[in-house]
Formats: sequence, structure tokens, C-alpha cells
Amino acid sequence: MRYAISVFAASLLFVWIAVAHAAGLDVYLVRHAETQANATGVHNTVTSGSFSEQGERQIQQLTAGLAAYKFDAILVSPTERTLYTIVPYLLQMGRTAEIWPEIAECCWQRERDFVSTGQLVWGGDINLPGTIAPQFVFRGDIPQRDFANRSYADGVAQVKQAARLIRQRFGQSGKSILLVLHYHSGAVLMAELLGTNRENVPHLKNARMTHLRQDDSGAFQLLQVNEQPDMGDR
Repeated sequence: MRYAISVFAASLLFVWIAVAHAAGLDVYLVRHAETQANATGVHNTVTSGSFSEQGERQIQQLTAGLAAYKFDAILVSPTERTLYTIVPYLLQMGRTAEIWPEIAECCWQRERDFVSTGQLVWGGDINLPGTIAPQFVFRGDIPQRDFANRSYADGVAQVKQAARLIRQRFGQSGKSILLVLHYHSGAVLMAELLGTNRENVPHLKNARMTHLRQDDSGAFQLLQVNEQPDMGDR
């Protein structure tokens, strides 16, 4: 009897070790809904911060689709277009999202310099609209400010820092995290996690979900690209 119990305990320990070793991490990327700037090609503070009619429909579809998923953490860029894309879901689910200035939009410059200054420069304060402020929290290790990187290389460094933080905080945890971000910052983050060049990753479509999974070696694989959320692999 004692031998049988010992064998059973050993088998449980083996299963626990195997599961822990293969925990991995699921990363879901969602680009903000379509803005007036996306729809018209006219970029200014008004068009970049307001949604097109299609964008409003996308937010409704996204909110409904995401309800089928369980996320251990939700990370969001501090721009209005990302905050307002995800806030209906947060309200519906009674959740909060964590603001990550590292995944704010960057790296849009046509001329890509690859020599970084080696330091990230803090910019202005992040001021949340009062009506949505309760749905968001700031990380305790940083000031409530955005970055003011002016070059392509510094923008890449900013997003690479996000990738490092994701690996450090969530890597091999068996958790599932959602990031709400942008076209360019999303591409740089994907490339960094996948260990490839930006030119080799797909373009993120508005309000669609792209799924990366970390395997037991720590490497990430691209599983799904620009799917409707309710079609994702949960």
C-alpha cells in the first residue's frame, strides 16, 4: 500500500513538473479599431483620436468576441484610440487594463535609422479622460508619462523593452495576455518576440486578433493572424 502511494505521488510530481516546464505563454495582439485617419488617410489629432463608422462597428464586434476569452492581464497603449477600443470590453467584464507606454505607436518613419541613443526619453503626462479612468491602472515601476522618442531606432528600443518586460513578467507562466496597440508598434513587437525582422511579420488589421504562443523552449510561434476574436484558438 505504501509503495502504491509512493508511485502515485511520484507520478503526480512528474505530471506537475511536465506541466510547469511546458507552461509557455499565450500573447494576443489587437490593433485599435479603425479611426477617421485610417479611413481617410488624413492624419491629425482629431482624425487619429476618433473612430469611423466602421471602427464603431468593429468595437462592438470585438467586445462581443473577446467575451469568450479569459485573459490573465490586459495591456494597452495610452492613446485614446486604443483606450476607447477596449473600454467597452472592460466595462462589460468588470476588468481593468494596465497602461504600457512601451507599446504606444512609434517607428513610422520612412527613413529607418538603426542607431539608438541608448536611453528612452520620457515625454508628457498621460491624462486619462475621467469617464474611463477607473478602467485603467498604471504600472507602479514607471511615471504616468508617455515616451518622447523622436527616431525610428529609439522607437524600436521602446518596443523591445516591452518585449523584455513581457518575457520577464509573463514568460513560461502558462498565462494568457491581451495587448491593445498599433500598426507599427505591433509589427515591431511581433518581430521581437518571434526573433525575426519586421518585414517578415504580417500587418495588423484594425480590431482583429493575432495569436502568438510561447513553447517550452521559450520561443514564440505565430498561430493565427488577423482573425475575428470569436474565431480564435482559446
